[in-house]
Amino acid sequence: MSIINTAEKRNYFREFKCEVLTSTPYNKELVKSFISKKARNQLELYITSEDKAWAEDTEGETRVYLIKDKSGRIALFFSIKCGLLIGENPKYRLTEDERQFVDILIEAKKEGNEKARENYYDAGLSLYGERVDVLFEIADKRVESKMEAKATGQVENWKVEKCVSAIELRHFCKNESYQIPEKVGIPLGFGLFWEQIVPTILDITKRVGCKYIYLFAADRTEEFEVSDMKKLVRYYKNAFKFYECDEDDLIIVKPEYDEYCYGLIQEVSKLEKNRDAVWHEFSDV
Repeated sequence: MSIINTAEKRNYFREFKCEVLTSTPYNKELVKSFISKKARNQLELYITSEDKAWAEDTEGETRVYLIKDKSGRIALFFSIKCGLLIGENPKYRLTEDERQFVDILIEAKKEGNEKARENYYDAGLSLYGERVDVLFEIADKRVESKMEAKATGQVENWKVEKCVSAIELRHFCKNESYQIPEKVGIPLGFGLFWEQIVPTILDITKRVGCKYIYLFAADRTEEFEVSDMKKLVRYYKNAFKFYECDEDDLIIVKPEYDEYCYGLIQEVSKLEKNRDAVWHEFSDV
């Protein structure tokens, strides 16, 4: 077996083709041969069912992509959609006790009971020290938000510190029936993420502002073992350079179907640099 160098390995993955699922009717039949038989894995069902991936791609809810080799065989599929991260100032994170105290302050302000608020300030000062000023600030902002909603006749908006543009890598699944040459010596998902998915995301961000990409680790399985999830999270961190949201004081808006999944993020501006760095790290693999 001949050994190929890192540049040749990268070129191998660059020769694959990335196309939108619904770009040709032929793909509707082709995906029926997609195999992903991991325990309790729902991704095979998603890509092979017309009322799931095909329907979501057609309706524009999610853009689903197939990655094929030169012969047209599916090696992997992934999907992306617009998302949102919420910026949170750490000083506004409340404990359960602080949350209850803020609720009391809100009621006192709504009732216009300034004497009670003075008493609550003294009590809060003894309980929370100088942080009492932050709690009063939070309470006042929430009351102002309710008044604004009433004045405009709108349902109260959910106000946050800041909104941050992002893209969600919603699905990411290799075809278990697809085999790459032994001489490549690089995992299929690793190579295609950096040489197909990342360029696709970077191309999108040339047209629309986007600061982060994010994903939920656990493949949306119903009962993902904790040990397996930790292993998957480590892999996403080491191989794909994702990290926890709290490092940047951000929160992912998580839908209900991603319950128990582990959210990870990565800055779009660092994708190119991370790609070069990670190939250097794996150059001896």
